[in-house]
Amino acid sequence: MRILEVNKFYYPRRGAERHFLDCINLLKQTGHSVAVFTMDDKRTVSRENEKYFVSSVGYNGSDSNFLSRLRGIGRLFWSFEARRKMRALIRDFRPELVHVHNAYHQLSLSFFPLVKEAGIPLIMTVHDYAMISPDKDAYYPAVGKQYFKFLWIKKYSLAKRMLLVMKKYWEDWYGFYAFVDCFIVPSRFVENILLSTGIKKEKMIVLPHFIKNEKRESVSSEAPTDAPYALYFGAITEEKNIRELTAIFEELRFPLYLAGVKGMDIAEGKYVKYVGEKDTEVLRVLIGQALFVVSATRLPETFGLVALEANSLGKPFFGYATGAFPEIIDNGKNGWLVGSRGELKEKIVDFISGVIHSDSPDKISGNAKEKYGAENYMKKFEQLVGLVKMSGRE
Repeated sequence: MRILEVNKFYYPRRGAERHFLDCINLLKQTGHSVAVFTMDDKRTVSRENEKYFVSSVGYNGSDSNFLSRLRGIGRLFWSFEARRKMRALIRDFRPELVHVHNAYHQLSLSFFPLVKEAGIPLIMTVHDYAMISPDKDAYYPAVGKQYFKFLWIKKYSLAKRMLLVMKKYWEDWYGFYAFVDCFIVPSRFVENILLSTGIKKEKMIVLPHFIKNEKRESVSSEAPTDAPYALYFGAITEEKNIRELTAIFEELRFPLYLAGVKGMDIAEGKYVKYVGEKDTEVLRVLIGQALFVVSATRLPETFGLVALEANSLGKPFFGYATGAFPEIIDNGKNGWLVGSRGELKEKIVDFISGVIHSDSPDKISGNAKEKYGAENYMKKFEQLVGLVKMSGRE
């Protein structure tokens, strides 16, 4: 099958991008022909199909200039360039399926109608809350579809909140998401939230992310340090509660390594070290040699890929019982989820000192692969595609 995979970034930036890249590789491994529609970026992992890449825009000082940010404001609502290049890609590649991950804001949603006009099934993996909320990181029941109420939520600048609110009203008025045949949701937690907003159950399928077909033993033995350490990897932003996380480890006087895209200043100290952005193989080394993986995010995470990736390499995960994490972590077996800062600190101390123990690395890894194996994902994905294509012919 010819499948067009769509995501705004084409490099391992955050969890959504790692899943996107894993999907591409898995589809190719199972015999599908894959093309990619994305935004151009110097970090892009492949230049294949680059003549269809949409020009780069940015939204903050670290990844853009003034003109790039100005163009980016327009992309919140529409992109003639994205439509033109999508139309050309559909003509040349002739996809049998379009699978969208994250298209806002860098690509816009303006190409959705083109896919349906071409009679191609369109499915979308829901990585966050952008389709139901002005804030991609959270859904606010008190706001609901009265998006203007988001203006009173103290997050971001007022100008940014205003743009996000206008974007949501525009998307609802145009009905972009009505062009999607099926939403892939990675957890029951997300399914329940979408149901509460009026999205029909028959328009969704719960399909968790998967673990790549790799052996735990393939992790390099080259450790970044001989001393035990904890690892956080992913987005390094205020929203991910990084300041609290680093403060905990300074108090514990236990080494913490931070790996990922840095969107904030980090107060590095004797026990906290930022090691930069890492590719997949180096990240596997960091995870494989860590004593455990930890996060202090309090966001309603749609899945919790960081926990699954830790478990896939036999490492327990520590964090807060928020979002979909409880669907992955079984306390005392493959990690611990808690409700407060004090509890998180206490569990980490108990684990480091040997008071509490998780399952063995082999058992953690084996259970994760049994439940979240790539074969299971691919089987359900292909079943979904068959159902969507069949319903389109009715």
